[in-house]
Amino acid sequence: MVRPFSKKLLGAKAERLRDEIFGATDGTISTLAVIAGVAGATSNNLIILIAGFSAMLAEAISMGFSSYSGALIREEITKKKVHKPLSEGIVFWLATMGGGFIPLVPFLTPHIAHLAASIIFSVIFLFAVGAYAAKSVGNNVLMTGIRTAAIGLIAAIITYYVGVGFAHIAPLIV
Repeated sequence: MVRPFSKKLLGAKAERLRDEIFGATDGTISTLAVIAGVAGATSNNLIILIAGFSAMLAEAISMGFSSYSGALIREEITKKKVHKPLSEGIVFWLATMGGGFIPLVPFLTPHIAHLAASIIFSVIFLFAVGAYAAKSVGNNVLMTGIRTAAIGLIAAIITYYVGVGFAHIAPLIV
């Protein structure tokens, strides 16, 4: 059972939870948004999968190194060596990769509505991550889960229609 963090537990445990939640949601939302945008422009599942995988990998590498660099700066500013910057970077990288993989799963299976399944998988995962985060800090599980899932869904809808629009405009430009 997850217990809410007490004020005494704030610090390394809270930062690790933040990194896990941030990485998982960021990986899921950014990969889903790229997949939706590309799917709005093309129905070629190979192109969508390549774009989604590339987005997941780029996001995870960026976030992992950014977390590592941020942890080094924090140590320099505070003059405290209580954290492990490399460990933080790895946790963030893994969480981002894990979250980013969720929207890709349907594209690895044949004979399904890939984009719809990707959105459903992602929304369920984002709800679960939001609920877990809320439970960990003693907030409203339902509201936080819904809010987290809604953010991912909104990003997917916006980028899908950007892809649709671009598919109509691009032939006129190119």
